Amino acid sequence: MDFYSITIIVIFFYIFVTGFHDEGNLVATIIFSRSIDAKKAFILAAVAQFLGTTIISTNVSQTMAKDIVKYEYLFKSGSTISLLILSSLIGAMTWNFITWYFGIPSSSSHALIGGMLGPFVLEYGFNSINVQGILFRAILPLFLSPIIGFVTGYLVTFFLSEILKNQTPEANNVLKKLQYFTLFFLNAGQGSNDAQKGMGLIVILMMIKGQTHNFEVPFNIKYMAALMISLGLILGGFRMIKSVGTRIYRIKPFHSFNAQLSSLLVVSIASIIGAPISGTQLINSSILGIGAKERPTAVRWQFARGMIMAWFITIPVSFIISYLIYGLTKLL
Repeated sequence: MDFYSITIIVIFFYIFVTGFHDEGNLVATIIFSRSIDAKKAFILAAVAQFLGTTIISTNVSQTMAKDIVKYEYLFKSGSTISLLILSSLIGAMTWNFITWYFGIPSSSSHALIGGMLGPFVLEYGFNSINVQGILFRAILPLFLSPIIGFVTGYLVTFFLSEILKNQTPEANNVLKKLQYFTLFFLNAGQGSNDAQKGMGLIVILMMIKGQTHNFEVPFNIKYMAALMISLGLILGGFRMIKSVGTRIYRIKPFHSFNAQLSSLLVVSIASIIGAPISGTQLINSSILGIGAKERPTAVRWQFARGMIMAWFITIPVSFIISYLIYGLTKLL
């Protein structure tokens, strides 16, 4: 088996890892607010992830293929491209496994961006990096999305509090039922966004191999990516939900609905414009915004600070890991 085939397999495994590392966060508020039974929530989320990945547009995959590393350096690498991307993936997954093991809700998107940069910088220098593309199409969306999520969570909570302030407790039952819809569409949108990052790497390999001449993702690739991210969610997503559901703010159906709705609004816009964002960042920042509006003293800001620190160090740590991994392969 050549490096090309191995790298394709590892990309699908990375998508699987993203499923259990990131996607469980999107289900957390639903489960811990007891809005939907855990089994039902995971099944519905997995189905949504699968359908979203196969049906929704591939704008995010094109961002990964075109806007991280300069086009000419991708083709200049020739047969080395498989090893470059393989080192990138191993660097990103190493950090993902570390944060998953300790239950730290860090970003797989950040990890992949950092992982992609390391090997190319070692091989070709910083000139190989598409600075404008990575800044405006990747870095800014990744770092702005939690800020937008916080503000959106705050505002949604403010307006819904005003709308529902005279309602009876029966309103909670309505919010629980509405979360079947928010859960489905949020997972469809964000699952597509996350799976497309791996699909973008496959498109790079296929173009250099001469198997495609544009940035369109073949349906069989979409299907396999959808299957991997859904399986990852089902098999490993429960470990991460405790961080979101219990360590930031005490979640009730009202808060869960607000977090789901806030995140859905941001995810929809990001998928349309092709911006890779982190569902982990988004759902957590939405909860922070909700807590800040309702009861700031009840928010566990200490955990939030640690979580935010993990977000900021993920890109440089993944960069260093993949840089070292690729360096070791050159010595062998």
